[in-house]
Amino acid sequence: SSGINAESQSVLFSFLAEGQDLESLLFHFLDEWLYAFCVEPFFTPNEINILEFDEENFKIRCEGYGEPFDLQKHPQGTEVKAITYSAMQIKKHDKGYDIYVIVDI
Repeated sequence: SSGINAESQSVLFSFLAEGQDLESLLFHFLDEWLYAFCVEPFFTPNEINILEFDEENFKIRCEGYGEPFDLQKHPQGTEVKAITYSAMQIKKHDKGYDIYVIVDI
């Protein structure tokens, strides 16, 4: 879901990502953020909050605050076209996770 905060003109984008395992959960989580950017108004988050991370049922509920992409404010670089499973790595350790993801550009 999405909405606009009239006071700060910041945009809220929130969703629930689900998977069958950690890799598919990570894929769907990243793919939802890519989708948010690819549709109008080209949402550019500057803050993402993980509201719920269910490691047993492979769900992440999150929200992001940001603004529409603006060439005057945001430097343009290489566009990410797709998230991939290619060589994806997720390593759990005491302080959280280390992840490695290759994206198609």
